[in-house]
Amino acid sequence: MKVKMRSHVAVEEIMIRKGKLADDIEHKDIWIKRDMNLEEREKEKVPRNEAKEKTRKRFSTGGFWI
Repeated sequence: MKVKMRSHVAVEEIMIRKGKLADDIEHKDIWIKRDMNLEEREKEKVPRNEAKEKTRKRFSTGGFWI
């Protein structure tokens, strides 16, 4: 879902507080990220895919995270 805020101040306040969602079990599956343009998304895609591959290999070899 994409949400458009009216002010930059509101965006900054939300971005500062988003870490509190990780501590809330009921909302742990909610992620908040800044909107990115195509260039930013492409730049982020490489490390994200590397992390996914690393996770896939770890689980396929019987490893796990605690």
